[in-house]
Amino acid sequence: MPAPLTPLQRDLVEEFGSIYEHYGFQRLKGLLVGLLLMQPDPLSLDDMAELLARSKGPISTAIRDLAATGLVRKAHGANARRDYYAADPDLFLNNFKRNMAVVRKNRRTAEQFLNEMDGDEAHAEARRNLETMRAFYTLMESFYTDFAERWESETARLGSRE
Repeated sequence: MPAPLTPLQRDLVEEFGSIYEHYGFQRLKGLLVGLLLMQPDPLSLDDMAELLARSKGPISTAIRDLAATGLVRKAHGANARRDYYAADPDLFLNNFKRNMAVVRKNRRTAEQFLNEMDGDEAHAEARRNLETMRAFYTLMESFYTDFAERWESETARLGSRE
């Protein structure tokens, strides 16, 4: 069993819960991500339940969801008969990619409906709004693409320090 959380660790875990909640996700998922980021070794579901003082069932469901989205990963632990989890090394990049996918979908949605409304004067205001939407998400997509390229350079730089 890992050591109990220090006050600083508990604060960070709680902050991740709040961050995830503000984004409309389950608070528990944020708590789990924060917890796994603070741990030097992978944790079992039992460890997580004890450290967070939560039931194991919801933790199991939340961990599976987080693993499916690339935010946490299964890892080897002390007891081969249990599942252990750790924060995915690409946690932040994988979360960014999910956000980028939403930006692309929003741009494509605007384009789709603009094409369907082409020349339709009955929807002039909707077309103006969709043109704004398309312009916004096209620009955002270019920023995301630039960021992804810069992040690759940064991770190469960070990796060279090890």
